Amino acid sequence: MQGLRRIDQVRELLNSYAQDMPYTYHLVLLGKEDEVLAKLDSEFSSNIHFYVIRTSKIRNMRPLELFINIEKLKARIRLIIKWFKEKKYYLFSKSNGVKIITKYHPMYDVYLALGQTHREMLSKYIDVELKTTPLIVKRIHDEHDIIVNGVKIATIKIPENEFVQLISRKILDDNFVQDELNIYEMAKVNYEQYIKVHEEIAINLIKYVYEVYEPDKVVIPWSGGKDSTVVLLLALKALGKDKVIPIFVDTGMELDKTYEYIDKVSKLLRISYEVEYAGIYEEFWKRFPELPTHENRWCTRLKIAALYRAIKRISNKPLIIVGDRDNESLLRLKRAIVRYHGNYLQIAPIKLWSTLMIQFYLIANNIPINPLYEFGFYRIGCYICPAYRIWELELAERYFKDYSNS
Repeated sequence: MQGLRRIDQVRELLNSYAQDMPYTYHLVLLGKEDEVLAKLDSEFSSNIHFYVIRTSKIRNMRPLELFINIEKLKARIRLIIKWFKEKKYYLFSKSNGVKIITKYHPMYDVYLALGQTHREMLSKYIDVELKTTPLIVKRIHDEHDIIVNGVKIATIKIPENEFVQLISRKILDDNFVQDELNIYEMAKVNYEQYIKVHEEIAINLIKYVYEVYEPDKVVIPWSGGKDSTVVLLLALKALGKDKVIPIFVDTGMELDKTYEYIDKVSKLLRISYEVEYAGIYEEFWKRFPELPTHENRWCTRLKIAALYRAIKRISNKPLIIVGDRDNESLLRLKRAIVRYHGNYLQIAPIKLWSTLMIQFYLIANNIPINPLYEFGFYRIGCYICPAYRIWELELAERYFKDYSNS
């Protein structure tokens, strides 16, 4: 009875939080002695999450381990994806379904390998013809699980400076059917049932910071990538077209499809955008054959300098909204959602989102995804980007051969 009363008390407390602070994340960390309370998790919407740690009480855990568990709890928000066989859907869900990810690691990501070329690339490395869109779980140590209809059929390693390696592959019998996914319907359901709450949290954050900080302009560094496009859409929903200025920094070395994509989406949204030329193309030929590296990212310095030139030209007190996400790097994981970057205030409203949430959000809002992702690129950058792995370099070679002039 005492336990039941405690559950009722926690339920009542969380209901009051949900009512009084609907646009906030409420994260509940539990010790083993209180894990019965975790059964409440499925009762609440997607901004309230529970996580049980290994020790009996929270106070028994060392500070560093406590920090790690808090990050795992935050990761649960973006990784709680399940397969529903009867619906042939992947859904962000707290109940039922086949759990795809059992370990909520802060650096894990999950996404759909959209596009025929993307599937062909994966099929080549696992020696299995992928007839439907697979789900990819990107784990640490460069390992990627390939999931088809809720079943892990292979794991490949995509290292930075080595060729793709097949780690494991499931022997599929003749009865294994690759059911095609209805991507649009799946995106709409996920948006309505799960992602919409996160959209509301992001929009509320943008509105709140705007009202408190009182900038003269809101700037979106818009690369044409999926994250910056979602941030742009959120900012437009929060503040309207008059207050938001997208800035596209042209490196001179973008792939053609990115230029086309920026133009297409701006027309779809009926917005204009600023262009600032970074001059990386000219600098490349001055330095040739020196390419940018992780240790010497001279291209990034030129790109940031160009962005700041544009900001200074259009604003005296800007608010910058960026598409940084936690699972992109340890550096971004450590950054605050609202922070100063130099003299500029910067917010990252999709910091806790996964790539799959990004994909579903764009699709559900009828915004096209940059076709380079469907070609197989994990990130979008100029074609000398030091972040490109051999995977992307192979894609770039194929792109210039078969795709650039299409």
